[in-house]
Amino acid sequence: MIRPCAVLSLAAVAACAAALPAQAGHLPTNSPYEDFSYKQEVTLYTGWFTGATGRAGVGPQGAPLLGARYALHLGGPVELSAHVARAFSDRLVLSPADTGAARNRGTFSVPLYLADVGLTFNLTGEKSWHHLVPIFGFGGGLVSDGGTQKDVGDFGIGTTFAITFGTGIRYVPGGSWSARLEIADYMYQAQYPNTYFAAPVGGTSILPATSGQNQWLHNGVFTLGVSYMFRSR
Repeated sequence: MIRPCAVLSLAAVAACAAALPAQAGHLPTNSPYEDFSYKQEVTLYTGWFTGATGRAGVGPQGAPLLGARYALHLGGPVELSAHVARAFSDRLVLSPADTGAARNRGTFSVPLYLADVGLTFNLTGEKSWHHLVPIFGFGGGLVSDGGTQKDVGDFGIGTTFAITFGTGIRYVPGGSWSARLEIADYMYQAQYPNTYFAAPVGGTSILPATSGQNQWLHNGVFTLGVSYMFRSR
């Protein structure tokens, strides 16, 4: 997921840079740029969590997502932002002690909670261009399965540190309401139990002994949200 996010980020920056010189060539009444000001912003959003299942195929799978975002405008193009979301995910359960078809215990529902705090940058500053504002952000937080018990193979996501970054576009038509479309990457580390590397009698292990016990998983998050901006006085 790193590559798509990076490409979209560079595209947003390039579009912004190409548009900025045009400001000097427009009268105020005809300018495509429009000032907007706010102190705080609250967003409710929905979307899709792509789900990276990892080498063993047991990570949370793609699922719908619901969440909320709070932002505090620090000045200029910078916001302090926080997200809280839940992905309604499923994941595969494997039994390392079994072989053949008996190893696959089926797919079970496992909630996944995402939370992070970071910085977001409005690439056109405190102006919109044709009511559009390209954005970029990054942060850190947690990914958790909400205390779900580990499965028969002793695997579980638990609560682990996450790194996030992403890009998107805001639509600011005027007034207090706006919309935002975003793509982000939630990176967290899965840890495979020792049982995954032990071969049962007459069978093979889930993962080879040469495979790493930890793996960073890149999870794309695509969201569409509606925001309410608390205006500056």
